[in-house]
Amino acid sequence: MWLKKWHDKYKHLRESLTDSRLYGIFGDQIFHHMLWRNDKRSIAGGLSLGLFIAFTPTIPFQMILATGGALFFRVNLPVALAACWITNPLTFLPVYMSAWKVGKYVVDHFILIEEVLKLYPLRTRSGRFIQQTISLWIGSLIFATTSALGANLVVRLLWRFVSKIVEARARTSSTSNRKPPAQPE
Repeated sequence: MWLKKWHDKYKHLRESLTDSRLYGIFGDQIFHHMLWRNDKRSIAGGLSLGLFIAFTPTIPFQMILATGGALFFRVNLPVALAACWITNPLTFLPVYMSAWKVGKYVVDHFILIEEVLKLYPLRTRSGRFIQQTISLWIGSLIFATTSALGANLVVRLLWRFVSKIVEARARTSSTSNRKPPAQPE
C-alpha cells in the first residue's frame, strides 16, 4: 500500500518537472524509466551520487550535476536530487569548514602533496588561495567518497535485510492460509 502512494507521489513529481529548469536543460531524458525505478541498484546509486555531489564544493551547480550524473549512471533521479540538499544554505558552512580542516591535515602530513605545493609561492595571496582551495577539495573528496560508499553499502544491506523479513512474512502467511489436510475417518 505504501509503495502505491510512493509511486503516485513520483508520478505527480514527474508531471511537475515539465515546468522546471531541469526539463528545459535536459528535456525528455529526465523521464527515462531507469531514473524513476525503485530497486536496490537505482536507490543506492542515486543516494551515493547525491551525497558525493553534496560534499563537493559545487553548491550553485549541485542540482544540475546530480541530474547529469543520474542520466549518465541511470540511477534514481529523485533520490539523487534529495541527497544533494544535505549541504544547504544552513549546513554548508560547517560541512565545508570540517572538510577544509581534514584537507589541511592531509596536506600538512603527506610529503607528496607538500612537495607539489612547494611549486607555488605560498607567500603571495594567490599562493595561499591555491593552498586553501586544495585543502578544501581534498577534504571534500574524502567526505564525498566515504559518504557515497557508506550510503551505498547501508542501502544494500538494509534492502537485503528488509527483503528477507518480507520473504519470511510471505512464507509464514502462505503456510497459515493453507487448509490442513483432511483427516481420514
